[in-house]
Amino acid sequence: MKRFLSIVLALCMVFALCACGNDSNNGGSDADSSKYDKISIDLSCNGQSDTANDCIGANLFKQYIEEQSGGAITVTIYNNDQLAGGNMTKGLELVMDGTVQMDIHSTSIISSIDKRLMVSCLPWTFSDYQAAEDCFFGTGDEYMNKILGESGVTYLGAVHNGFKLMTNSKHPIQNPEDLQGLKIRIPGGDFFMDFYSAYGASPQAMSWSEVFTALQQGTIDGHDNSISTIVSNNVQEIQPYMTVSRHTYEAFTFMANTANFTSKLSEEDQALVLECVEAACKEVNAQIVAEEEELIQKCIDENGVEFYYFTEDDVEEWRSVITDLIEEYKGIYGEEACTAFGVQ
Repeated sequence: MKRFLSIVLALCMVFALCACGNDSNNGGSDADSSKYDKISIDLSCNGQSDTANDCIGANLFKQYIEEQSGGAITVTIYNNDQLAGGNMTKGLELVMDGTVQMDIHSTSIISSIDKRLMVSCLPWTFSDYQAAEDCFFGTGDEYMNKILGESGVTYLGAVHNGFKLMTNSKHPIQNPEDLQGLKIRIPGGDFFMDFYSAYGASPQAMSWSEVFTALQQGTIDGHDNSISTIVSNNVQEIQPYMTVSRHTYEAFTFMANTANFTSKLSEEDQALVLECVEAACKEVNAQIVAEEEELIQKCIDENGVEFYYFTEDDVEEWRSVITDLIEEYKGIYGEEACTAFGVQ
């Protein structure tokens, strides 16, 4: 209830409403469209195809809210940051300036709004997927809304991007020194730059839309990402070595613009938006967890990818290299952020 009431106030200015009256033709749904205002939502996300986690979440949200509103609320989805020419940072700006009503971007990208939002990406913060989900719909939820609210953006929920693997075209990555000299793509942000530099790699900031070609042409040697993102973009076809390091977790965050609208959503509309975002996220999350090992096996069977799994000893060895770096960034992000996301 606390979460609902806090977000309801922020959502009051989220969506442009079209006062078109009630429509009894609800496209075959049994839902009562008369309960809801006529709303058209433009939703932008970064995934390049409908198999990407953020796109799956977006499409499921669209399905849920259109069905449950009886067609009163409609959603148009724009994949691959197409309204921003494929540029993730510019894509994020679209929701901030009100060009689109809703947006889905990863935590590392939204940290350009406020660097404290990067705290959930600190290495080995979450023990498993359930811990991450609980946080992003619990104490992390409250913190995200507080920080994003300062920039006129409302946090609605999050779907797993996932725990990251390291991929490369040169050799297996098992020990910290194996990263020496490798050109590794990062999405941007000071922490990822410092993280890979600490291991002797050469981090290269690059928009996601450019990554496959860069890997294919050898402009970069590798990158890190979740196995679902890797497979949905066919990266396993050109990266023969992958390390299941789970060194950082990223979420795709559902957000809404709160600044450029004058009409208010009804209480029923607000509740339905929140309900459908959370339902979509949690359904996709369950699917991602269930399919993770299947996707790894697919890469082995179909592409001959060589996998290495970190042991507990590996994690300790890798952490020891960046202990001071983690402490430095805990200080940068602050105690409140670290507490909200359970950073020890």
